[in-house]
Amino acid sequence: MAETRLSPRAAYVHIPFCISKCHYCDFDSFPGLDALFDDYVRALILEIDRTRADDGADLDSVYFGGGTPTVLSAAALISVLRALDSRFVVAPDCEVTIEANPGTVGESRLAELRGAGFTRISLGVQSFDDGFLTRLGRAHNARDAIDAYEGARAAGFANVGIDLIFALPGQTASHWETTLDAALGLSPEHISLYELTIEQGTRFARMCAEGLLELPDEDTKLEMYEMAIGKMTSAGYEHYEVSNFARPGFRSRHNQVYWRNEPFYGFGAGATSYVRGVRAHRISDPRAYIEAIFSGSDAVDSSEELSRRARLAETVILGLRMLEGVDLDRVEAGTGVEAGSEFADEIADLTRRGLVEVAGRRLRVTHQGLLLLNDVSQAFV
Repeated sequence: MAETRLSPRAAYVHIPFCISKCHYCDFDSFPGLDALFDDYVRALILEIDRTRADDGADLDSVYFGGGTPTVLSAAALISVLRALDSRFVVAPDCEVTIEANPGTVGESRLAELRGAGFTRISLGVQSFDDGFLTRLGRAHNARDAIDAYEGARAAGFANVGIDLIFALPGQTASHWETTLDAALGLSPEHISLYELTIEQGTRFARMCAEGLLELPDEDTKLEMYEMAIGKMTSAGYEHYEVSNFARPGFRSRHNQVYWRNEPFYGFGAGATSYVRGVRAHRISDPRAYIEAIFSGSDAVDSSEELSRRARLAETVILGLRMLEGVDLDRVEAGTGVEAGSEFADEIADLTRRGLVEVAGRRLRVTHQGLLLLNDVSQAFV
């Protein structure tokens, strides 16, 4: 079966700087590097300018993530967006997202970003409880979160997302319900709800090893997750991905690129790209990234081209995160491998266990499969 290669229509820009390192964070983010800001922006623009653009593929999604992108000035962020538009052409209806942490943005800066073409903002709220925010090592409080949300609205953002974390140390279902109600009270277009994971090398990992973290048990985590699903869907949000809820018409366009395993450009220290079948990861250290770009390098420290079967497995695993599931015809066209044949035994076993179902040419998880998604994913590894 022949495969169909898509041209990238999405770009990710990584801003690796932040005010402070949160206790749970293992992302490529670095506090205290303000002196690098100007050189980093110049390096980003150089990398963008050198990138080969596929013909006839305007960008319909651009995402500035971090770190905390809004530690940079509005002028710096806008200059990077302009470079993207010059090199690739940003479609008129492109969804241009910027991540922001409360306390790093004010209404005037948000208005500059909105006026320059940023259309969506994702606020890293994490909790509306000051005690839990302190426990997480966040640099903002609940009032800052509300102010950031209101500032985004006043600046003209009609598409605002909020990120929350549950299963925090010492958190009960009652605590979580209070944060959910606070988020729903603001009525954002998008809400992401992530279960806390203890990542190696973080402060939380060290505390956990020393027995200093009181984490909720599995039953409590499940109760929190089921509560969130119930509250979100009752309030009119679509539960379209395992951790994500959106009002109709406001699903994250960029994240769906990842979950569908579609190609995308990636720029900046620690960024990954997936172009013409090759996944490439850039140097994580901002200083080394800047030096590499200024010396004429592409700053890629590793890359791989997956086999057709590996791409098929990856596409199925990622696609099953979305509640609409995997379009088998589309997956097979994109990989050149027939999923129904290649994974016939795995699909039959998961169906027998009540974890997935096949409806026509679409494979999707059941509610039970959603709760046991790691087990489902492991079957295709």
